[in-house]
Amino acid sequence: MFVLQHCQENRSAGPISFKPSNSGFSLLEVLVATTVFSLGLSGFAALLLTSIIGSTQARREGIAAIAAANLSEQIRLNPVALDRYLNPPEIISRICIGEYQCTPEQQADYDFRLWQLELTDSIQNARGLVCRDETPLDGVEGNSHCDGTGPLVIKILWGGQGNKDLNESNQHRFTLEVS
Repeated sequence: MFVLQHCQENRSAGPISFKPSNSGFSLLEVLVATTVFSLGLSGFAALLLTSIIGSTQARREGIAAIAAANLSEQIRLNPVALDRYLNPPEIISRICIGEYQCTPEQQADYDFRLWQLELTDSIQNARGLVCRDETPLDGVEGNSHCDGTGPLVIKILWGGQGNKDLNESNQHRFTLEVS
């Protein structure tokens, strides 16, 4: 069973009106908040894109460092055929693997060609060379700037993504001096 009770009303006469401070967000406030939020998201997207490009470039530089160190070790193991690393032939004469015996020159040809194939497989459009260079920190794709004098160096050159707005070059280089 339900009992209905009469409630006393403590209202003033007339309809209830709400003051603007109690009405919630206006359309203008929502528009400003949405604009600020979208600007923050676009800044985050730009940061994320820059991070991805930077990590890709760091990965390529790490691969180049390891590849140069590997070739440097092969040159140290086969110093007799140093001239073959400096002037590699276009075609290798023998595959030096397993039980096949090769001369030091044939081994150098095979090692260098295999190294180049692995390098281009790891870094797109990369080119590696061995030369003597007095100023090893110069050179770009198409012109390695090897002057034929000075220490023995391994140069790895490749193209990548530069920032066109900042006029950054898209040419990258890793150089290792062989000691």
